[in-house]
Amino acid sequence: MKAKVKSLKVDLAKIPFKDPAKVNDGTNGKILETAMKKQGFPVDSTGIVDLPSIGVEIKTRSSDTNSNHTIGTMTYDSIINTPWDQTPFKEKLQIQYRVDIKSDEINSGTISTGKIVDLSHPEIQKHFEEAYEDCRSQLAKQGKIITGQTISGGQYGVLEHKPGSSGTGKSYALRIPNSGMKKILGTANMLDTGLFEFA
Repeated sequence: MKAKVKSLKVDLAKIPFKDPAKVNDGTNGKILETAMKKQGFPVDSTGIVDLPSIGVEIKTRSSDTNSNHTIGTMTYDSIINTPWDQTPFKEKLQIQYRVDIKSDEINSGTISTGKIVDLSHPEIQKHFEEAYEDCRSQLAKQGKIITGQTISGGQYGVLEHKPGSSGTGKSYALRIPNSGMKKILGTANMLDTGLFEFA
């Protein structure tokens, strides 16, 4: 069995995160990726996974939000033609380095440590796959893009249409409801994953 990362030695105290109450998670995500590059981590911002050499996706999140967790986007046609096992979504939902950011921590100059979370266990992956395939089936049956729609696959995944500035966007974002992600993270914390350390 291939060994997996169990921790990343990132100096979060030196990273100039923005107040999560004033920016979206994507902004702080880019700040974190840039800082990690400067700290020597092999971040690839153009690939599917942020740290492809060790198979880790980087995620930032406001601790105070209940919004859905964004995983990534695919076009309508790609979703219709791509089963779960072949999606970039699956690659992003394996091993994640997650940093939760609180407004009061930003204001006081302290940041909680980030944490590696292993989502690769079959029990967890089954939830993601079932939610995606449910959404994919619904999308195929409707046979077209519906502007601004949200297709629910239950608590472990929804597809949200991204209309874009023109209103004619052809992509859908896979997002995981916060309630479902809390259950997933709880399950991941309980499972023995056998990870290794990466500096």
